[in-house]
Amino acid sequence: MSPHPGERPSVNKSKLLAFALTAWIAIEVIAFVLVVQFLRMVAAIALGVGTTLLGLSDVKRLLVYLRSRVAQPKAKSRMPLPMMDGALQALAATLLILPGFASDLVGLALKAPSIRASVAGKISQRERKRGPQTIDLKPNEWKTLTRKGVDAA
Repeated sequence: MSPHPGERPSVNKSKLLAFALTAWIAIEVIAFVLVVQFLRMVAAIALGVGTTLLGLSDVKRLLVYLRSRVAQPKAKSRMPLPMMDGALQALAATLLILPGFASDLVGLALKAPSIRASVAGKISQRERKRGPQTIDLKPNEWKTLTRKGVDAA
């Protein structure tokens, strides 16, 4: 069935998720093969263990930071989006803990404050563009649209 003009085609989200996971695994395998070719197996394993330890130390640092923030909830933050920044730091730590060099690369990139701020800005900008999720209208302020025309409300 073809979509109508101006209408976006329907995307099966489970197929999209399966494709994304398959692509991510393929990227991780290719990255592992490349790292092993350049560094040899022992160095590749050591690098993988090192990034995992870095991720675990970040988790510990984040937990200590969160405990201090709970004790002082009115402390001012220099980041414009402190919740988003904390979430991106946690994501970076998680990606570093997971096995795989492609995820390590993304995790290391997210450790940089400038990249986190850029990603947080883009996410918040996207949320602002979406607009309100609910609009309350009186019964005489709306009508039902169908493919054939306008139905009376």
